[in-house]
Amino acid sequence: MLYWRSPWSRPRGRFGTAAIATFVAWILWRVVLQLSNGENLDVDNPLLLGLSAQDVGSGVLAFLLTAAPMGMVTERDEPAHRVVATAAIAAALAIVIDRFI
Repeated sequence: MLYWRSPWSRPRGRFGTAAIATFVAWILWRVVLQLSNGENLDVDNPLLLGLSAQDVGSGVLAFLLTAAPMGMVTERDEPAHRVVATAAIAAALAIVIDRFI
């Protein structure tokens, strides 16, 4: 839906880049949790809308791995608020998806 509502996202596949970065971040976070035996991070916290540290970690890593390549490589000439907003959308989606998986 955001793709059609935001003309900024269409050129050069910006949301595609964000989607790939989010997927890589999610896989990387899963691998780190498996290697470090971090199953105890998947305890839902009722004060954080039922999110666990594992869910939030997915969002943080998705934000970083989306903002870094877009801000330093593909979208260097764009305003920072657009790159950060795109990374924030990617992070929010990663948290929501990880919450229900």
